[in-house]
Amino acid sequence: MKKLQIKLKNNEKVYFLGDFHLGAPDKDQSNRRERNIISFLDSIKSDVKELFLMGDLFDFWFEYKEVIPKGFVRFFGKIAEISDKGTNIHLIVGNHDMWVKNYFTEELNINIHHKLINVIINDKSLLVGHGDGLGKGDISYKIFKTIFSNNLIKFLCQWIHPDLGIKIGKFFSKDNKIQENNNQSINNNNNNNNRLYDYCKKIENQSHNDYYVFGHTHLPCEKTIGKNSKYINVGDCIKDCSYLEINNKSYKLTKFNS
Repeated sequence: MKKLQIKLKNNEKVYFLGDFHLGAPDKDQSNRRERNIISFLDSIKSDVKELFLMGDLFDFWFEYKEVIPKGFVRFFGKIAEISDKGTNIHLIVGNHDMWVKNYFTEELNINIHHKLINVIINDKSLLVGHGDGLGKGDISYKIFKTIFSNNLIKFLCQWIHPDLGIKIGKFFSKDNKIQENNNQSINNNNNNNNRLYDYCKKIENQSHNDYYVFGHTHLPCEKTIGKNSKYINVGDCIKDCSYLEINNKSYKLTKFNS
C-alpha cells in the first residue's frame, strides 16, 4: 500500500472533497456546480498544503490517446492554478473515473491513486480511498468493476470513435444520486456508509488507523470505531457541499455554501 507523509505547519491545512459528478445530470446544473466548486477552491488556495480529490470528479471520464471529454475548462484552470502554487494534489480514482490514465499527471501535476493509500499527517494515520467495491455485498457492482477495469476491455473501447464512445459511457454512468432525491436513494447511500463502516471495523481489528476517510456514498458521516479510531465520509459537492478539513490541531467535517 502506498504511504504518504505530510507535516503541517500552523497555517497549513489538508482538504478532502469529492463526488462532484461534473457533466450530470445536464449542462446547466453541472456548470452551476462547477462554479460553486471553483469558488470554494479559490477560498482555500492560500492555506491548502495538500488537496485530496476523493474520486468521481466527473460523471464519466475516458481518455483516448489524443482525446479527452470536452468541457470543465474552468475547473481544470483552477486546479492548474493551485498546483502551480506548489500544492500537492491527489486524485483518488472513483468508480466514475476509473479510466483515468495520465492526462491529469502530465497536464496538471496531479498524483493519481487507483488503490487505497495510507496518509500520515503529523502523528495521525489515515486510510484513504474512494470506497467503491469495499466490504461485503454489492456483488453486481464488483462484477461490473472487474469487467470494465480489465485492460483488454479498455484497449477495445479506445478504438470506438470518441463521439460514440463517450455517448455510450455517459449512458452507462448516469448516477441516480444526482437525479433522484427519494427515500430509496437515501437508504442506498446509508447502506453504502454502513458497508464501509463495517469494512473499516474489520481493518481496524487487523491494523490500527486513527482515521478512515472515504467518499462514494454521497452522505457526510462521522462514526467512532473503537476508542481511538473514526470513520469519516466526506459526502459530496452536489447537495451537501461537504468536505474534511485538517490542520495540526483538529479534524473538521464541514460544508461550504451551495
